[in-house]
Amino acid sequence: MFKMFKFDSKATREDCKFIIDIIKNYSEDSSIKKLISPISDEYYLLDEKNQVSICIADDEIILANHVYLYKKTFNLSFTSNLKKIIKKQMENEMQALKKTLFKNEIDLLDKILNVSARKKKSLSITPNLKSS
Repeated sequence: MFKMFKFDSKATREDCKFIIDIIKNYSEDSSIKKLISPISDEYYLLDEKNQVSICIADDEIILANHVYLYKKTFNLSFTSNLKKIIKKQMENEMQALKKTLFKNEIDLLDKILNVSARKKKSLSITPNLKSS
């Protein structure tokens, strides 16, 4: 009797196609918060503007907004590939951040190098011929 209300929690091929595209789109968007829970190895994508949150665990994916909850089971290799997509994008964003954080230091080193190179080129010995 209660079987007719049970929803299928196993993902289909069509689910997989949609999920891949959603994860790629969200992970490439720099306005989306990307978080990793190191102990549980869960990856989160949080779209605060549209109130969408995505959780990728080892065997399931949960998508939620303020109205709907999508929760399905996926195989480990599929979720691992999704985590790699997010991890790669997070690495790209961190490298870009690193460049901006250390830009001042690099600019300083560049200026000092230019000053030292000019001094090296313009180094000349001038005799002091003044007599006392």
